[in-house]
Amino acid sequence: MRQFGYNIITWIQLIRYFGIVEGCIIFLKIILCKKNGIITIKSKKFKAAIQIRKSDSDLPIFYQVFAELQYDINYNLKFNPLNIIDCGANVGYSSLYFITNFPEAFIIAIEPQRDNFKQLQNNVKEYANINVINAAIWNKNTSLAIKNENEWSASFEVKEQENKQVAGISLQGITITEVMDRYRMPIIDILKIDIEGAEYNLFADNPHVWLNKTRCLIIELHDLLSPGTSQLFFKEMGNYNWNTFIRGENIVCFRVD
Repeated sequence: MRQFGYNIITWIQLIRYFGIVEGCIIFLKIILCKKNGIITIKSKKFKAAIQIRKSDSDLPIFYQVFAELQYDINYNLKFNPLNIIDCGANVGYSSLYFITNFPEAFIIAIEPQRDNFKQLQNNVKEYANINVINAAIWNKNTSLAIKNENEWSASFEVKEQENKQVAGISLQGITITEVMDRYRMPIIDILKIDIEGAEYNLFADNPHVWLNKTRCLIIELHDLLSPGTSQLFFKEMGNYNWNTFIRGENIVCFRVD
């Protein structure tokens, strides 16, 4: 009975975003798809069909983005976002949500895990203004590795690569400032960070080089993975004047100039 209630809520939420016809079709596709199947979603919201791997963490993330609208910040937005960096883009749903709401924006979507990255490429391939990077956001440029490959794709954590000679398993760690420099981005209008505990490293190592150039920060903190993250985050954020609120699992901060 409880699951039936959750399904009704999700159905209504999908209708709210996609409209009654598309919302019902998408909901039925999700419900009827077999456990290990791949769901293909077509909508006027997207330039091309996108995919959901039902056996992985794609579906709960799809619900977070398009049913629960956890990235809906429009009612507090007082500017038109043009530069967006999506750190921990997973399979691209958050980037798709941003580009649907801000079609003039240029988005950098960064995802370390290879299977996720392939899905990300496929889901955003029709968008010339979404660039994808197969790397992990870190506090310095270094070789990294995913340390929990057996987890769901949304829960992958990265660590510094101890043996840099091991072939085939390392990935590149890049900094936010490097991304800004590479794409000539003087200001970040929206910076989304969902990187499974690696945010601790970002805020422990002079975050102000990019924080003072950020207008809106959307972040999920992971104290269970990196103890002390919240304390460190609020300490560093206290150096600025932000309007802050909670949206689902995210903390949303707007810079007050």
